[in-house]
Amino acid sequence: MNDAREPLIEVHGLEAWYGKRRILHDVDFRVDAGEIRVIMGGSGSGKSTLLRHLLGLHRATAGSIRLLGTDITRAGPREMQLLRRKLGVSFQGGALLTSLSVGDNVALPLREHHSDLDENQIRIMSRMKLEIVNLGGFHDLMPSQLSGGMVKRAALARAIVMDPQLLFFDEPSAGLDPVVSAELDELILRLRDALRMTIVVVTHELESAFKIADSITVLDQGRILMTGTVDAVRHSDNERIQDLLNRRPREVVVDADAYLRRLTEEAV
Repeated sequence: MNDAREPLIEVHGLEAWYGKRRILHDVDFRVDAGEIRVIMGGSGSGKSTLLRHLLGLHRATAGSIRLLGTDITRAGPREMQLLRRKLGVSFQGGALLTSLSVGDNVALPLREHHSDLDENQIRIMSRMKLEIVNLGGFHDLMPSQLSGGMVKRAALARAIVMDPQLLFFDEPSAGLDPVVSAELDELILRLRDALRMTIVVVTHELESAFKIADSITVLDQGRILMTGTVDAVRHSDNERIQDLLNRRPREVVVDADAYLRRLTEEAV
């Protein structure tokens, strides 16, 4: 990517701990405007923990995270509230409210954050976003009446209803069949091109990652192994990256002393 472009995300020296366990180790990366950045890694690599820190849901133990110029490791509640109006998040399971219709789910952010809009404006804006994700005419259905792929698209419509500058997408292809996954990948690409969004996608699905990414950050055991283009990641000489790409199991070496300490240490 061109370093002269404006970074919308800047992470420096990020560390995260859960109790005595260190989850993220000195993480550094940046995401430029207009980019689709994929954060990729195996189970337990720290992808979800990194995403929660980028969203300000968890406070960093050390380091800094700047979103749209705001250091969220130091920002107060009011500053975070204003920042979150510029962010969109599509969660892995969709996280639709089951008691609301699809249309009301999509309209919810507008009702919460735009008291200046009347109901007719809100209805039109939410239906426009449903049209963008190919769910036009489904606004009156309940979430329980949708397929898995439709739930993902409805959640995406809600995430983009306020035209965010930054869109975060957690495991977009999880639990979907290959055809629906491919359709969702195409939708992500269209969103970037049509709405000029900067998109961060967390996934372990290699085919999806290689299709949509401008660049990929590979995480392993809480450390960044590399950030590069799809081609650079494919041809990396890093053994752990090749294990991930070729689905080779990692050899587990047991430290006898550490094993005994885990068995005998006092519960905290």
